[in-house]
Amino acid sequence: MTIAELWLHYAVPILLAVLLARALWALIAVELCARWLLDNAHRDLSPADEDGPWLVVLLPMLREQALAPETIAAFTALDYPRERAAVVAITTEREDNARRRDRDRLPALAAISHLTEAQLHGLFPRARCGDIADQVNAAPGEKRLPLLTELYDAEPTTRETVATLADNQPAVGLRLVHLHQPDTGGRKAGQLNHAVEHLDEILGPLGWHDENDADDTFLCVYDADAIPDVRTLASFAETVTRHRALTGRPPSLIQQQRLPLLGRRPFPPGATGLLLAGEWLYQLRRSLGIELARIRLTQWLTTTHVPNPIRALLRPMIYGVGCGMTVHLPTVRDLGGFPEPMEDLGTGHRLSLLGADIAPAPIAVLDEPYTESRGLTNLHALAFLTSARPDRHARAVAHLPSALSPIGKVLLVLREWADEVAWLTGAPLIASAVISACWSGPLCFALALAGVLLHGPILTARLIKLVPALHATVIPTIGHIAAAPRPTRAVRAELIACSPSQPFIRLAGPWRMILRHITGHSTTFGKTER
Repeated sequence: MTIAELWLHYAVPILLAVLLARALWALIAVELCARWLLDNAHRDLSPADEDGPWLVVLLPMLREQALAPETIAAFTALDYPRERAAVVAITTEREDNARRRDRDRLPALAAISHLTEAQLHGLFPRARCGDIADQVNAAPGEKRLPLLTELYDAEPTTRETVATLADNQPAVGLRLVHLHQPDTGGRKAGQLNHAVEHLDEILGPLGWHDENDADDTFLCVYDADAIPDVRTLASFAETVTRHRALTGRPPSLIQQQRLPLLGRRPFPPGATGLLLAGEWLYQLRRSLGIELARIRLTQWLTTTHVPNPIRALLRPMIYGVGCGMTVHLPTVRDLGGFPEPMEDLGTGHRLSLLGADIAPAPIAVLDEPYTESRGLTNLHALAFLTSARPDRHARAVAHLPSALSPIGKVLLVLREWADEVAWLTGAPLIASAVISACWSGPLCFALALAGVLLHGPILTARLIKLVPALHATVIPTIGHIAAAPRPTRAVRAELIACSPSQPFIRLAGPWRMILRHITGHSTTFGKTER
């Protein structure tokens, strides 16, 4: 039998069966998890009392002076006893050092004949870059540099903005604490760990004592662009109480589901905007059908009597999400802090390998989808880099007691490696099988058609329909939140038609990083500009 015959008669049917099974699972998982969030949105939560867990909201910020006032106002207004929670905004000296270095770039920028908005990204808040570029371009040549310098020096840093908010905070709402991290390198995880080292300063004024209260303390991690539901902290307290009642111990991780449904910035026009809008829906699909589905499965395996071999086979690797990730304080300390370079994926992987208790929060949080391609490419590359070496995470927690057997740990590591291989090669292989179905007989053709339709257009159409209802589940603490993206009828049709190609978009970041590594070029992961 030739290689072509082996491909057509064996490989193609198997790959198409995998496509169809994956498509059916994705459709079912998205539907079940969306329904779970929608049902919980209408359920009355028990109000938190003064005996609820201590909750510390951590907001690491880097060049977030434009968003900081809105974000801090949203989180300090969360419904929770003021005596049991605090909001911590963590700025970093890295921003101030970079600002001093970037000032040396101003003469070269002022000399550009037509300064563009993109050339100012990283120097000013994104929303102001266009206006500043217009002002500089309209100025006479000899005044361009003084004008740009004046505008640059007048822009407050995140540190200055947060310090002002902390000094002038109202007497109502949760207490705001401002911490400033020295420039010790690292990323978001370093800022979080800096806050963990200063818990006495954060909670001490409320009567918190480490030796007595650490076991009842949780750290709630968010991105600076997030908009929380007013019931968020109450839902965490209820989740802790329910989990204790079922298992006799607190959860190590509570994951609030991130929904990328904020519409602060529109998608760019043209093909780039269409691809980014497609990725927005793909992020929503992943949030529901993979991240939330895996956490709910893990919780079910933890709280029900399942034979150990079946539990080991079914237990998934959890992908922590650093917008709504709430971690038990003793767990963070056992792990040696939040891990670099991605505090969320690293924490999720390490807790999965320890067989830790992980629970979903019934209330979602909103944040922004990616509206520029570079940030999206960086995200995919960094996520792949962090996920591709689960063996390193296993070694990092090998000294800690684990609820998993050695075989269970090996299965998790192998499963994660299989996921990464599928990420790199799955889309091209499946696409080849779909094309080859034309020569593999009518059954294969039917499998290919059903798999492609379910995996792409049908699920995409369903997600578009779910967006308004999911967005409405979040009750904001502030009066108005930016509406979720609402594609026109024509754009909806384009998104549905282009949906089968979306898995290829996610290949760009990992493959670019791999190729740069092979050719001896380092990959840098910049901040998403807002």
